[in-house]
Amino acid sequence: MPKNTDDVALYILKALRQEGIDRVFLVPGYNIDPLVERFSEAGIEGIVATHEAGAAYMADGYARANQSFGVCMITGSPGVTNIVTAITAAYLDRSPVLAISGSLPSRWNGDGAFQDSNATGIDDREIMRPITVWSQGIPLAYDTDNNHNGCFKPSYEKVGDFLQKAIRAMRGVENRPAFLTVPRDMLKGKYAADYQPVNIKEPARAINREAMKQVPEILASATRIVIFAGNGCVWSNAGEVLREFAEEFSIPVVTTLRAKGAISEDSPMSFGFFGISGSLQANKLILGSQDKAIEQAEVLLVLGATLNENNTLAWDENFPPSKSLVRVDINPNIVEGKNYQETSIVGDVKEFFSWLQEHKELFGEQLHNSRGQRKNWLEKIRNTPYYDQEENRTSQEIPIHPARLVTELRQVAPRNTVMVLDSGALSYHVSHHWTAYAPNEFLILTNTGPMGYGVAMGIGNKMARPEQPCVVVVGDGGLMMHGMEIKTAVRYQVKLIIVVINNSALGNVYLRALREEWSEQAVDLTEIEPSIDGAAFARSLGAEARVVEHPDRLATTFEEAFASTSQVPIVIDVRCCRKCEVPNDPYSGSSTADTMDSLGCRH
Repeated sequence: MPKNTDDVALYILKALRQEGIDRVFLVPGYNIDPLVERFSEAGIEGIVATHEAGAAYMADGYARANQSFGVCMITGSPGVTNIVTAITAAYLDRSPVLAISGSLPSRWNGDGAFQDSNATGIDDREIMRPITVWSQGIPLAYDTDNNHNGCFKPSYEKVGDFLQKAIRAMRGVENRPAFLTVPRDMLKGKYAADYQPVNIKEPARAINREAMKQVPEILASATRIVIFAGNGCVWSNAGEVLREFAEEFSIPVVTTLRAKGAISEDSPMSFGFFGISGSLQANKLILGSQDKAIEQAEVLLVLGATLNENNTLAWDENFPPSKSLVRVDINPNIVEGKNYQETSIVGDVKEFFSWLQEHKELFGEQLHNSRGQRKNWLEKIRNTPYYDQEENRTSQEIPIHPARLVTELRQVAPRNTVMVLDSGALSYHVSHHWTAYAPNEFLILTNTGPMGYGVAMGIGNKMARPEQPCVVVVGDGGLMMHGMEIKTAVRYQVKLIIVVINNSALGNVYLRALREEWSEQAVDLTEIEPSIDGAAFARSLGAEARVVEHPDRLATTFEEAFASTSQVPIVIDVRCCRKCEVPNDPYSGSSTADTMDSLGCRH
């Protein structure tokens, strides 16, 4: 068959297009100039971010939205070091991002050229290796003709092979980022070959069928069974089978924060997400409640979730269920989180439910017979509060209480709105009060929690699914870190609604300083003074903006934003109370209401 003859840069871009990539996020630089020149010819849109970290966060948001993978491109050395935090977050959250770097022409390596990381003993591949599943450069070959003023030349025949290796590693047993670096002279060289796409569209559908034989007896011998759904449920596309199984047998479902919405939170079997700032009912399901005489779960089915601090409510001593913990994960070598006595099953979550469906005769009758007891247990939990401090949701407090803001936002936002939530104290308020109705419509970085990623991740998400409304909620502290990406949204007409919780403080640290009675000078370090004008900042970047200072203006402002036909992002700067303790926080040492009163918040 005839082979295409392209330069390597065009070959790589066409290969990515064959893999389903229509956008690449980047910051241009000398060593990726050959790629930048070829975007339109390859049918790929290059999205220029204001910072390399922004490009990587956009690629992450794109990957999560389309359930495939995202691509960022950066120049070597400083470009690579600038994406480390974003790629680390993607690695720990199991999100597939392919980072492609341009490096110096191969004949210059080690000679002290500008941005020559090899000359300083820093290798881009080594920087990326701990935070990727695969980190390589396309190798060099010995130059017998000595045409490259040295002993080595680019190995053009390895380009397609190494690109495939990166994609296979990234989309393998689990989703993790991969890194590929290509010398600039190789990108400009000619390469005659046809790319064979990997086209990994479905996750691995494997299950340890021998280990599964233990599950029917566990299910048949228990009444208080809880499904604890994690991010593995989302990437497995197991939401529908999860809901069907839960509703057939009246088995309650709680999720991790990252998997919020894995089952619609208005399903009769959904009890919200478990953990810090989770629903009060979800916590009672797993831990029980002595004051309410509610017994804890007997069996916990942990499906695609790591048992880290957040997912175990700070390793609460009552987290392990009274009878059995069954843990299902696609990674046979999972080491993240604390070890518990468990029945471990290596496999895909959707395949887990398929196996149960095939073998329903081994446990189905017993589960149906125990439904009555389970319903009594669940009814007792349903009769307890879902939200921590319900009155905050209608608070008339000025500055505005974040709980009121989120409540109003959820009531106005269309049902299929994607929430992209930045880090900080605001993340507790939003995650507690926002209702998610579908898998993969609540995006958050939960393991590293870097501040400022929200706007960039929102851009990547919106570009992958432009038909769905998207709201980004970010604090004023996060806005100061990567808020410049609003300019990117303006440039490419990305219709985001960006809500800024502007409280003139680094919220978590500020609240901790007050609780622990730091000195006045130390508390000052946690405040953002003078306060920023988020609306003016957004307008300076070309966005539309509004300021909300009174709670009665929230609903109208949100309605106007969702109804707007503007082609640029709309930033809503909400002036919020910084002394409001976050909901359902085991670290606070006091109830929300008591803490608010002691701090003198206005009601």
